[in-house]
Amino acid sequence: MNAMNRIARALPVLMIGALALTGCDLDLTDPNNPSEDDVLGSIAGVLQVAVGLQAEYGNEQVDPVYVAALVADEVGAGGATFQNIQQADAGDPIEPGTGPSESPWAGMYDVVLVSNVLLEAAPEVGMGEATLSGVLALAETYKAMAFGNLLMTYERIPLDVGGDNTAPEFASRAEGVDEVFSLLASARARIQATPPSSVFEDDVLAPGMDLGQLIDAMTARYAIVFERYPEAGAAAAQVDLTRYSEFRFAAEDPNPIWNLWYNGGNSTQMRPEDRWRLEAEAGDQRVGYWVSEADIDGAVVALDDHAVFDAQAAPIPAFFPDEMRLIRAEVAARNNQLTDALALVNEVRTPCSSPLDEPVACLPALTAGDVPTQQAMLAEILKQRQYELFTLGTAWRDLERFGEPIKYSWMNIPVTECDRNPNAPLELCALN
Repeated sequence: MNAMNRIARALPVLMIGALALTGCDLDLTDPNNPSEDDVLGSIAGVLQVAVGLQAEYGNEQVDPVYVAALVADEVGAGGATFQNIQQADAGDPIEPGTGPSESPWAGMYDVVLVSNVLLEAAPEVGMGEATLSGVLALAETYKAMAFGNLLMTYERIPLDVGGDNTAPEFASRAEGVDEVFSLLASARARIQATPPSSVFEDDVLAPGMDLGQLIDAMTARYAIVFERYPEAGAAAAQVDLTRYSEFRFAAEDPNPIWNLWYNGGNSTQMRPEDRWRLEAEAGDQRVGYWVSEADIDGAVVALDDHAVFDAQAAPIPAFFPDEMRLIRAEVAARNNQLTDALALVNEVRTPCSSPLDEPVACLPALTAGDVPTQQAMLAEILKQRQYELFTLGTAWRDLERFGEPIKYSWMNIPVTECDRNPNAPLELCALN
């Protein structure tokens, strides 16, 4: 059974998240709503929560994705969208307490809280070491991804959340970034020391996912985003490029990007900016993979239509193999190893087909004369990232890292956090 759909049988993960945040028991009077002890005190209950964690992340990832896409001008706001979406599209100050500021924070901290519940409860229920290894590594990986997405959206975040800690301290940015890699390293060490059991692989891990591959790919992604280049290159080189992991959905559990952009009505309509198509290199097949030419009036610019995320059950790739090639190319280019960088860029540019469902460019190979300098090579790598990783959540920090203009440095800390947490830094509460 699709693990994304098994969430219907699991304890709702948002209730688990609320439990971790408030310390309150679940409703003991409802026979269909088991108590905290019933769920977290049994192997079956903990495994159900592990299934639910993956579903929760799968559905909440839309928020950092759409905010990054708006900021990086990958997508634009439709003419009838909420005002805050139009403001983010235009680069105007964003109204406090609205979606671009609030949504990524709330969704990713739901993931963190459920991960914390698993990390605390799983060792106490007596499951086998191989199953425990998988569950704990899963929780660490998803917690790391949540923190990584938060740190791509906000300058600083709290790390110690949940339980009785109602006023968490904000970590320094360096401490937050270090925590992402500490969690991923711990997850990798766990499954290397004790490979996960068949019970974990078959009954807990979502179809379409390889946990070890996901750990390495996310280590590479966040390392390049946070400019830890040696780690980025080493992790990307470990990833099996013959396949990739993805988040899968179905009609009864729809793709959250489709749900927001298509099922949400005009108020949340976001479509590709047509300049993305028009500025592509002639003949780039990835344009047709991602978008369909259209004539949609946007609030700021003219818009096209999506060719992938217009489908209710479309999967969301956790990464593509070419992302790893481009990470390695960037590391080589920043070390001025331009020959190595060129070879990797051409591995991305030249294929015209793939056994995987992935974008392929089908562009001519470049020569050293086409990209003779480090600056020219980095510009080419950024261009390839823009067309390979469209609306996958990386574009905002790509623009920043490559020195391109950006509309916002960060989203402001949500007003809800600023109001209830006396430790929220005031200067981060009103950045826009």
